[in-house]
Amino acid sequence: MKVNFYLDKPYNPEFKPEKIKQELSKVNGKKKNLAPKFWNPSPTALYLFFSPDKSCRIKYRTNYKILSKNWDFEKERLKASISGALEFNVELNNIANLCTREAMGKKDKNQFLSKDDYRQIIKDCIDRDNAVNNEISISQLKAQFLSYKANFVKEGTLKEYRTVFKGLEDYEQQNGTKLILRELDSKFLDQFEVFLSKKRNTNNNEKVGLLNDTIHKYISTLKVFLKWCNDNDYLVHPDIFKTQKTNFKKKAYNEIIALSEKEIEKLMNHDLSDKPSMERVRDLFCLLCYTGQRFEDLINFDRNDIKNNAWDFISIKVKKRVIVPFEGYIAPAKDILERIDYNVPKISNQKFNEYIKTVGKLAGMNETIKITRYSGKQKLVIEKKKYDFLSSHVGRRSMVTNLLSRNVPITLVQKLTGHSDIRTLMKYESASTDSLIDALNKF
Repeated sequence: MKVNFYLDKPYNPEFKPEKIKQELSKVNGKKKNLAPKFWNPSPTALYLFFSPDKSCRIKYRTNYKILSKNWDFEKERLKASISGALEFNVELNNIANLCTREAMGKKDKNQFLSKDDYRQIIKDCIDRDNAVNNEISISQLKAQFLSYKANFVKEGTLKEYRTVFKGLEDYEQQNGTKLILRELDSKFLDQFEVFLSKKRNTNNNEKVGLLNDTIHKYISTLKVFLKWCNDNDYLVHPDIFKTQKTNFKKKAYNEIIALSEKEIEKLMNHDLSDKPSMERVRDLFCLLCYTGQRFEDLINFDRNDIKNNAWDFISIKVKKRVIVPFEGYIAPAKDILERIDYNVPKISNQKFNEYIKTVGKLAGMNETIKITRYSGKQKLVIEKKKYDFLSSHVGRRSMVTNLLSRNVPITLVQKLTGHSDIRTLMKYESASTDSLIDALNKF
């Protein structure tokens, strides 16, 4: 007995079959060497071929859709380099093993199985969502969901999904239960929130309970998964789409940690010539502070995107065109780029966030900052030096806060940052005490 997986329509429909054959011939039939433009740009269905013997072959469509460029045609699995590949390939292995095991078991009992018998076995194994009472477990859908999302979102977002799935697994383990999709109702959400509020921190066993903001993020991310389930005709409890009353509300306003223009200037003028690696990190951070762009966009900076004294590029996250003119507040960014010959330092976000704290400490950003968070009803006051709060996102926050302090209209700031929802920027309007004082002095 043999199980294989094949893509339904792997080639770009814009090219005639004859052209595809010619191109395959040029690369000696090795699909991995085929030029990217010949692959289907849209996800295509994945089929299972089951061969119980040489005289019988059954083709059955799975619930998965794959981008051809992500498929390893030799191994018949998702390429290992693709986000979510591990979970997805494990699921395919499970399906293949289940089909073989079920077919062999029934053949041993009945001695002879017809093609229709084998087809029914495959149907039962693949369409487990059509099983009795629609008893679909979350683990059954996880790999399919992650595989689908990997076509459209970046690794950071996939990591958020995995974190929530890990939370669900921990919940199952603690309660000795198996979560079933149709049983996830408002009562479950309440229980899951309470579980998260008492969950031990994986990095610090002494710390019990996630912050309310984090719990809110877990639930909102879980609802993204459940909406996907509903959109794909899986039976989801209607409670999920109702407004939930919760004791773990996301705080409407969190303190915004940002650098003032004077602090950015102080950081920029601090002599780090004896520490070239820290100097590069400082330059990168100040570019974030002046341009207000996302870290991944700045790391992928291309000097050819400088046009008419502006940085004109397509944002990686939101896929929108952003134009950052080197005028006024943003003008120093052009000076930095010229000084480093437009060679923006390459560094991981994790390492950058580690090093910028050191840079802030060297520059004397020793002001004590207090922020308040909540875990359930418990008020937590977090007190650190300002340099300990520095990160790549603080640069983006600093630009937004400083422009709003200059009374730049929030709609114009939105054009610079590329935010899709202006409400995301509204929280920055109250972040600056200086702007409040200026406004009061005008009346």
